Order: sequence, then C-alpha cells, then structure tokens
Amino acid sequence: MKYLALLTALMLCSCSNFEVKTNLDPSNFTEYFKPSKVTEVTEEQLEKMPNRSLGIVSGLSCQIKDGDAIANEADARTEARLKAVDKGANAIKFGKCVRLENTPACKVSVTCYADALVVDEKSL
Repeated sequence: MKYLALLTALMLCSCSNFEVKTNLDPSNFTEYFKPSKVTEVTEEQLEKMPNRSLGIVSGLSCQIKDGDAIANEADARTEARLKAVDKGANAIKFGKCVRLENTPACKVSVTCYADALVVDEKSL
C-alpha cells in the first residue's frame, strides 16, 4: 500500500512541470463566432425593414492543389460574413456565388458576393 501511495505521489510530481499548450484563447472564441453576428436576409425581408448598405463584400474559397480541401460555397459565404462584420454590418444579403476551375491562382475557386447591411435590430 505504501508503494502505491509513493508511486502515485511520484507520478503527480513528475507531471507538475508539464505544460499544456492549446489554441483555447479568448480571441479565438470571438473570431470563431464572429460570422454569427450577421443575419442573412432576403430581398423580400429587406422591403419590410429600414436598412442601409455598407457596400459589397465577397468571400473566396480556393483549392490550390489536388490534396487541398475542396473549394466550397459554405467557406466562401463564411468569409463574406466575416468581412461584413468587419464593416460594421449586422445583416447580409447574398447575391451570386461563382465557381471557376483552373484559374491562375486556384485549381477550383468559389467566390460569393453579398451586400453588407445595417438593419434595425428589432426587425431581425
């Protein structure tokens, strides 16, 4: 029994200088949830609420090599949402997404265009 207690104490002491590094950082949380700060709206919804355009934003998803992640609309739309938040928008209205293949920069690319908007919070 003494040996078990001694072994446990030694194990605990040997781990006391062990350092764990993670990407759990408060700034990562704010960046991760940033796209959720804009609400996607339709043209029909905009007709019923006061709004102001902050300009067009675009998002790009690019597959450079065969082994890379496939370019997709979801990633492109997320990037556009991030840009809208950075402009101060609380809403976004997506227009068109364009898929291109074998461009000089990307094997496959998807670009989505949207209007970054400020709308009355009560309307959302």
